Amino acid sequence: MAIFKAAELKKIEKKYQDGISSAALVDIFARKKERFSEPTLRKYVQLGLLPKSKRIGSRGRHRGSAGLYPVTVVRQIAKIKKELDKGATLEEIRLGTVGLVGEIATLERVYRNVQSRFNEAIKVQRVGQQSFRKSLGQDKKRMQKQLMSLKGLAVKLDTPRIYD
Repeated sequence: MAIFKAAELKKIEKKYQDGISSAALVDIFARKKERFSEPTLRKYVQLGLLPKSKRIGSRGRHRGSAGLYPVTVVRQIAKIKKELDKGATLEEIRLGTVGLVGEIATLERVYRNVQSRFNEAIKVQRVGQQSFRKSLGQDKKRMQKQLMSLKGLAVKLDTPRIYD
C-alpha cells in the first residue's frame, strides 16, 4: 500500500516547492506513522539514494544556514520504504530503478543550474546572445533525450528484480 495518495504528494510539493528541510521531512513521515529519522536521511544521502541538500543562508547575524532538499525526495523516500518493505536491501535499491532514477534527477537539476548560469553569463556579456541561446536550446534537447534513455536503461536493469 502506498504511503501517500497522489493528492497528498501534490499538496506537499506545492507547499515545499522551494525546498524542504530535514525536520519537515521527518515530520511528514511521522504524521503518516512511518519510521523515518534524520540519521536515516543522512544515510540515504551518503548512499546516493537521495540528493544532497542545498545550503540556504539565513538573514541576520550569526544565523548560519539551513539545508533544503528538493521536494521530490518525499516521493523517493516513499519508494525506498516501499522497496524495503518488499524485502530489498539498500544496495539493491541503490542499483535498481529507484536509486538510478534518483541519480538521473540529480543530473537534471545540475544541468538546469548550469544552463541558468550560462543564460546569466550571456546576458552580462551581451555578445552573440542569439547563437548562444540557440546552442543552449539544442544542448538541452540532446541532454533530455540522453536522460530519457538513461531512465529507460534503469528500468530495464531493474527487471526482473532480484528481490521480488
